[in-house]
Amino acid sequence: MTTPKAFDFGEEQEPPPVPVGPPRALSFDDLPTAPSSGAPSKAMPRALFESEDHPAVRDALAIARADYPVLFAQSEQRLAALFRRLLPVKLALVTQWGEGPLMEQAALLQPVTELVLTFAQMGVPALLDAALESTKAPTGVFGKLFRRPPAPADYKPALTSSRAQLIALMADSEVAMRNLEESAQNLGLHLTALAVVSTLAGGALDATLADALVQRRTLIQQAVRQAELSIMQMGQVRQQAADLIGQVSSFLTVTLPALEMAQAQGGQ
Repeated sequence: MTTPKAFDFGEEQEPPPVPVGPPRALSFDDLPTAPSSGAPSKAMPRALFESEDHPAVRDALAIARADYPVLFAQSEQRLAALFRRLLPVKLALVTQWGEGPLMEQAALLQPVTELVLTFAQMGVPALLDAALESTKAPTGVFGKLFRRPPAPADYKPALTSSRAQLIALMADSEVAMRNLEESAQNLGLHLTALAVVSTLAGGALDATLADALVQRRTLIQQAVRQAELSIMQMGQVRQQAADLIGQVSSFLTVTLPALEMAQAQGGQ
């Protein structure tokens, strides 16, 4: 039992324990090194994909940068994400590569095809030609005696309706083309990823996997080409529709009023 201390107002702090071992001579070599600047040092940021988990991704990005510089500059992060999914390359993955984008594009091709068909069925060029022909006086004795063509004004309702349909087609086709272009670009990235992986693997793939890569690349390439052809065709239709809108507007707002005025003055 310890003897109580007089005037004990609390426990006094014990001196720190003396380190065990022989005493050391005073040395200034153990002093901490002063920082080079007043600001705390920051860890250097790690470069993208500088991880041992992604050596193949780094190699694939290097190939993409060298072989597809324009596409790489535009879509580096998207290509990197595709490489992470595709590598290491496996047969089960290759045989299903890009299946979602392929199905999406097939669905997006349908409205474009329907718009092209709708434009052809409208028959606006023939209607406009007939309306313009009606503005000409009949020629020859037979035509003057027996020809009773529709008057130019008779074409006004049909041409007004056709113009509204053409304007709607222009709006719908713009959306359809934009969606199809985005889908084709996405498929193009999937195709590039396959091409880079084929280059990266070289001759190290077995025959089955090599054949699967070739088949999948061919399929996606055909789909991209189909989209490009459809976009080109839709672009031509849009150009024709824009021209027809102008011609129909000219007939309704210039030609027809001028004819009606001339007829009114001739009847006075």
